[in-house]
Amino acid sequence: MQTGTLDTERIRATLRTRRIGRRIEYVDSTTSTNDEAWHFADDDHADGLAVFAEHQTAGRGRLGRSWHSPRGASLLCSILLLDSRGTWNGGELGLVAAVAACDAVAGATDVKPAIKWPNDLTVEGRKLGGILIESRVRHDGLRAFVMGIGINCLQHRGHLEPDLSESATSLELESTRPVDRTGVAVALLDELDRWLAHDESFDDGQLRHAWLARAGSIGRQVRLRHGGRIYTGSIVDIDPRAALVVRLDDGGVRAFDAATTSILTAAGAASSDTEEGAT
Repeated sequence: MQTGTLDTERIRATLRTRRIGRRIEYVDSTTSTNDEAWHFADDDHADGLAVFAEHQTAGRGRLGRSWHSPRGASLLCSILLLDSRGTWNGGELGLVAAVAACDAVAGATDVKPAIKWPNDLTVEGRKLGGILIESRVRHDGLRAFVMGIGINCLQHRGHLEPDLSESATSLELESTRPVDRTGVAVALLDELDRWLAHDESFDDGQLRHAWLARAGSIGRQVRLRHGGRIYTGSIVDIDPRAALVVRLDDGGVRAFDAATTSILTAAGAASSDTEEGAT
């Protein structure tokens, strides 16, 4: 497996972003890049901060799950955003992050991932990456968001957790070319900046169209866990506020909130109920 330290100087020299990555922090090892980003949340000049790490000792994902990655194998990144206008919510930012990460991988490599609701990156149903959005209200009432993104880059099959060896993958496993983690990092910050350069609300129609165009799940049969119950049906749409719209097998159409729902299985895809999230 290649390792090679992430080249933050190259990232700084290459970026042409207006907001995302105008400040970059790098740590070799941390509990979580989200934890590192939160250290800067009270700094008014830290908006757009990008934190990268080679290794996490306590990476976390959605719904309390863990995120595991060998040292130097993944792109582990967190972005700090200060919502000065109070226009965002975590659901929207999760969809934006998924679209941006999907486009970054497609632009920087020969791998074309799809999005699995709400914000996993997959290749032929195998998980490539995940996203975790966290938010807090500062002492002055301003809401801060941290957007954690993890992308499996250099893992070989033996580096994956035993229970994930068939349901997870990496760019190294999927690509026919050498994988450049630094190039993927630059592309990710560029794509995020396309959406987040200005502190304003998103056009719901534009976000919905972008997400659906990259999703591999619309129309599929699905099993969901929500509120301690299991639901089955077919995915018919998404709400840009991060709800999955499902036509239930027992009748009716219902929207399921991404924050409290997990997909157990989808037709043509392996279950991913064991590891979901980012950083």
